[in-house]
Amino acid sequence: MIVGKIGLAAVTAAATFCAGVLAACGGSAGGPERPGPTDAVKAGGALTIGAAQGIKTLNPVTKGNAWEQVLFSLLWDGLVKTGSDGKLQPDLATSWSSSADLKTWTFQLRPDVRFSNGKVLTPDDVVSTIKYYQNPDTVTQLKNNVAPIVSVRADEANTVVFTLRTPNALFPASIQMVKIVDTNSLASIAESPAVTGPFRVRKFSADDHLTLERNPSYFGPAPKLDRIEFVKAADSAAAVTALKAGDLDALWSVPLSQVTTVENSSGLTVVKPAVIGQYVSWEVDTTKAPFDNVRARQALAYATDQRAILKAAYFNQGIISTTNDPLPSNQASYGGRLTDYTYDLDKAKALFTAAGVGPGSTLVWWGVANQYPEWSTSAQILQASLAKIDIKLQITDTDIASWPGIFYPAGKSFPGKIIPNFQSYPADPAEELSFLLTGRCECNWNNAAFDTLYGNALATVDPAQRQQAWQRVQELVNEQVPIFVPLQFGTLTAIKRSVVGLWVDSGGNPHLEDAGLRS
Repeated sequence: MIVGKIGLAAVTAAATFCAGVLAACGGSAGGPERPGPTDAVKAGGALTIGAAQGIKTLNPVTKGNAWEQVLFSLLWDGLVKTGSDGKLQPDLATSWSSSADLKTWTFQLRPDVRFSNGKVLTPDDVVSTIKYYQNPDTVTQLKNNVAPIVSVRADEANTVVFTLRTPNALFPASIQMVKIVDTNSLASIAESPAVTGPFRVRKFSADDHLTLERNPSYFGPAPKLDRIEFVKAADSAAAVTALKAGDLDALWSVPLSQVTTVENSSGLTVVKPAVIGQYVSWEVDTTKAPFDNVRARQALAYATDQRAILKAAYFNQGIISTTNDPLPSNQASYGGRLTDYTYDLDKAKALFTAAGVGPGSTLVWWGVANQYPEWSTSAQILQASLAKIDIKLQITDTDIASWPGIFYPAGKSFPGKIIPNFQSYPADPAEELSFLLTGRCECNWNNAAFDTLYGNALATVDPAQRQQAWQRVQELVNEQVPIFVPLQFGTLTAIKRSVVGLWVDSGGNPHLEDAGLRS
């Protein structure tokens, strides 16, 4: 049996497709910047945070882009949450325990929680929320996180019981992003939701402006700020200009090309994840030639100049991955007997030839026009490398609205094409590697051996043995190269130095729930 309040590995669930479309060194890393011994934090005040994209819906279940996730810790609560130290903490649940077979989990709820509309939170709200996520008509990026749940029921006073299909020692953390909502007020949830978090909605104009104010019904400590203003900038350049001019206190998703400039600006700093949970994920159709041949995939891994891409495309804001591993090298679970795919065109040429991709062959890069400049630069670097071994890379960029149609959702055929993408997760193997489970990756790599190894890792209680299990999973990914991971990078948030308590999680999401302003 597992019984816990804190201490399980933090595994925040996130979307399996997060290219900033359907969802994605220097500066402070990970935890919040704290005031110094002579600094004082004022009581109250307002913080204005901007981004180059707007918030279109306030419904955490059907959120449409990565920026909307900033609201999760401000308006909503899950059964558990992860703190700035990366450890799992109680949230709506005060404690939880599992059956010996890890297939039944019981959560004890707080007795003092009310929605902002005055309704008392009950176990039935948890049950109805899970069913809302699982409803086939509900469009949510967290469908995979509730899929393992066979049933959920209210049991005794303030207790909820989950039954799972398979054993999962990390189940509490895997549903952290599943926020509990008042399903009786779904008609107004997108614009005027009843919430349980430290803030509530004061004013909302979709895709333009949002004002939050303190929630007097919040069960936890009152936040330091009176208000938080979310504003949309015309574009990334305008957002950086507004930050430098003092019109913003914080800016989410600083353009990588501007990070050094912002860091060198007086009164500003950049907050970064302590451990990165975002990785580049170029995808190919592993069921169609030439990339149905593992040697062709290994060849492309060798033909990818990771260091040049990090420098020219990502402005050195990241960590190269020479082992083609979704996990960053400074992640605790990283490791195993891994082949080093450091850039080597001789090895690439030999493997391409063995896979039937000879001189004069053509591959296609299917990218996005006028967005994600790092993708365009990466394509040009790869194109130059492949040209040296007489393989042509045709770079084709399309409008972002039509870009995913060729490969998303999983199951579509796109032979010979390389699709730039990226994934955004907390820095935990259960989430970072979940993208490769059967049916999830647009690369169509449905590998039973991987599924078995992944399931074994989830069902392992002992941390040391689980570490070994995750290494076996990484070894298979490293050998089979189902996707291409030249590097990990983080979504960065810039702030005025007068802002304290703001931190960025491994998925690049800024947390404002404990933020305040120096007096």
